Amino acid sequence: MPDTTPSFLLQILILLGSATLLVTLFYRLRIPSLLGFILVGIVFGPTGLHLIADPTELHIIAELGLVFLLFSLGLEFSLPRLIALRNTVFKLGAAQVIICSAAFFCAFYSWGLAWQTALLVSGALSLSSTAIVSRELSRAGQLHTRHGQIAIGILLFQDIVAVFLIAAVPILSGDLSPTASLYQLAWLIIKSCALFISLLWIGRYLLPKLLIEIARVHSDELLVLAAVVIVLAAGSLTSALGLGMELGAFFAGMMLGEGRFRHQLEANIRPFRDVLLGLFFISIGMLVDVALLQEYWLRIILCGALLMLFKATIIAGAARLMGEPLRIAVPSGIALAQGGEFLFALLALATRDHLIPADVAAFLISVTLVSMALTPPFIRHSMPWIERVFGQAKKSNPPEMPSITAQEAAHLNQHVIILGFGRVGQTIARFLRALNIPYLALDKDIARIVETNIEDKSIFYGDPTRLEILKSSGIERAALLVISFDHPILAEHILHQVRELCPDLPVLARTRDDSVLDDLLAAGASEVVPETLEASFMLVFHVLLLLNVPTEKIHEVIQQARRDRYRML
Repeated sequence: MPDTTPSFLLQILILLGSATLLVTLFYRLRIPSLLGFILVGIVFGPTGLHLIADPTELHIIAELGLVFLLFSLGLEFSLPRLIALRNTVFKLGAAQVIICSAAFFCAFYSWGLAWQTALLVSGALSLSSTAIVSRELSRAGQLHTRHGQIAIGILLFQDIVAVFLIAAVPILSGDLSPTASLYQLAWLIIKSCALFISLLWIGRYLLPKLLIEIARVHSDELLVLAAVVIVLAAGSLTSALGLGMELGAFFAGMMLGEGRFRHQLEANIRPFRDVLLGLFFISIGMLVDVALLQEYWLRIILCGALLMLFKATIIAGAARLMGEPLRIAVPSGIALAQGGEFLFALLALATRDHLIPADVAAFLISVTLVSMALTPPFIRHSMPWIERVFGQAKKSNPPEMPSITAQEAAHLNQHVIILGFGRVGQTIARFLRALNIPYLALDKDIARIVETNIEDKSIFYGDPTRLEILKSSGIERAALLVISFDHPILAEHILHQVRELCPDLPVLARTRDDSVLDDLLAAGASEVVPETLEASFMLVFHVLLLLNVPTEKIHEVIQQARRDRYRML
């Protein structure tokens, strides 16, 4: 009988096409997109429509998505931010992970799972979803409240734990005694620290010079290629040492996260990461047994609700013991009550290495999906009830940042974004710096960045015309955007993108003369400053001053001329 299974390329096309349609629908319904990818995997997997009977080839490609995800996580990993939130991260974060893991370990070990399996599963279930929590807190305007800061601090600690759990999977999958495995885990930590120090030295002293030379060529393709090579090279190195590619990718991100190329590298990697992560989550969905869902759907929903209740109680209780009031502790627990995407990664790797039975993995994935689906409405609608019961929570303002470091720049609020760091951009930055106003500057000329102000850690290499780089600079949280370079076509392109993303953001644009003033205003500029016209006004000011015209009269005349000429919004 002829084989009717579609070719691998056709399978990928069907999966990605279906995911595109479903994720588009999920965005409209404000449902996390990763649930759409997982649902595609469930529908077309071995227990669904059987489009892919053996997803081994898909798993091989999809695991690269996990590698790029950890690289992006490393880029965003902020040591200064970790230090600033050290009490929340290391006290609350450690307490939450240890208590949850211990309780889950006792439950699963009593259930009959091997100690290695119980240890990995308990650690995985203690993690929450960074993507869902940060996005929903941001949408609800709760990201910079006290409970939002607590949630982000705990997530930082969980991210560190997740990296080492992923690296520990190959060790735990071996047939070892507890003593031998603990010895190997200790050896893993020693090797990881040594590798991290080595990669940190390379990232601080060698890679910046290489990237500067690549940037001088002004080739986006070459920089993309360099980013991919760095990720895969670091991953291959750690894989050769028995630590897994994921740990190497994370370290590679960390060593480049404090450099000026952070935003551009993140933007270059994002297309690879997003597509491969989509395939990764589709492959996770293929682990779910449809028959299991049909038979135990009520038990799965109940376990998902119990998981959220247990984690919310543990986190709220820990926060309360740390001195937080109930109106802060309870929403912190609700925000982090779900399972996380790293649980999927850990279960996929553990299933591949035969550490976890497929039916157990399918059940845990199903329970986690339930908790993820319940999280967005819980975060969005729980605060009014909490405020009614425990009182109005005071929003905490972001701390003042008189000196902005490269890592803090990724988490600015009410800052100024300067596009272009020529003479105009440098002048603006100088005055902002003197007034302790936070700012972030983007420029694509690496020579200008290196030669002008090498000590300023708020200046980044990046193409300001790319929407993803504008997003990574925190444009949705900015107070003002300044287009300081004179290029009307590029300025219009940027304005159209900014207006789609942030309709209310004030945008100040500079141009050489007033010939394109109306075009820039129509494109969305709040104000346009033609430097030639302003120079002529300044010249008129001095002419009239030398002719002994009163200063008040000069100001009145020039302001009237400026209003008539600019026709401000």
